[in-house]
Amino acid sequence: MQQSDCLQAIQIAVEANVPVLLWGEPGTGKTAAVNGLAAAMGVPIETVLASLREPSDFGGLPVVIDGEMRLVAPDWARRLAGLPKAVCFFDEITTAAPSTQKSLLRVVHERVVGDLALGSGVRMIAAANSADVAAGGWDLAPPLANRFVHLEWGLDAAVVAQGILGHWPTPQPLVIADDWPAHAAAQASVIAGFLSARPDLVHCRPDDEIQGGRAWPSPRSWDALHRVLAVAAASDASPDARFGLVAGLVGDAAAIEFVRYERDLDLPNPEELLARPSSYRKPARDDQVHAVVASVTAATLHDLSAARWAAGLEVLAVIAGEGHVDIAAVGVRQLVGRQPAGAVPPAGLAVFGPILVEAGMLPESAQPSKPSSARRRRSA
Repeated sequence: MQQSDCLQAIQIAVEANVPVLLWGEPGTGKTAAVNGLAAAMGVPIETVLASLREPSDFGGLPVVIDGEMRLVAPDWARRLAGLPKAVCFFDEITTAAPSTQKSLLRVVHERVVGDLALGSGVRMIAAANSADVAAGGWDLAPPLANRFVHLEWGLDAAVVAQGILGHWPTPQPLVIADDWPAHAAAQASVIAGFLSARPDLVHCRPDDEIQGGRAWPSPRSWDALHRVLAVAAASDASPDARFGLVAGLVGDAAAIEFVRYERDLDLPNPEELLARPSSYRKPARDDQVHAVVASVTAATLHDLSAARWAAGLEVLAVIAGEGHVDIAAVGVRQLVGRQPAGAVPPAGLAVFGPILVEAGMLPESAQPSKPSSARRRRSA
């Protein structure tokens, strides 16, 4: 991945609030790039050298205050707490001892240092050299590694040549539309469909210690991926930056499989289905139906109104009428409990009788009855 693609990928992950870990050789400018990117984005940055820190610097220092034991956060965390948006940069993270890495788990995932919550506006970026070249380095522990999107960093020869001549390039902010969460439903539906078709890739922690310290598939990394892809869809990010993000979260092998599946999926736009439910056409595979149901349901709930709620149920009724009652019922269960005021259920929902009775939308006597055994014998 080119340097420009990597810088785009970093900004996408930061916007999606997914921690980033840059891997690169010593002396390639990882630290300078992160500082330059924070400046270009107009956000403050706090750099924490992992090699100089102990577990208490991340887990908090035990102190008795007013007769109670408290875990007091260090100065760097207190400077970040409460800022509307900032970058916390853990440099040389592979020089942190295993005991220190354990203390970082909650910091990276929950933005909590000791008893101090940093706030959701604080974004996590880290940089590392591989353990074989890091001074006193350790491989990254799999639980910590799985909290990051891993990106490979390198310097283009042309960039170095320009820099030596005094013209180091300034990172350019990536334009990201504010409505990127609107893309999350479609991205989540594709991932859900893929995992239903490839359940073996839901969770695959490598046995190899080195690979376990890089990107690998887990429910956590797949969940992060749908947010990252939503931001990418709302920007002009390059295809290489996008693939780098996929591989950086779930690993190269799963990324190749996912991108191939995504390319061949050819799903309808959920907004078009909500506008015209009768336009639904039955896909060839069940995993595609799962993806359509998930996307329509998520799109309905993202911008919920009486009209969209009714349209979403109408689409699900059409899908059920095509022979996929069980699959469509998954979406119906999510929608019936979120009925907006004044919303009128569409016709054709009787096929979901038990679900509607449970939600109080259909009297039990109105459920479609199953034929008795005597009637079945006569009809036979």
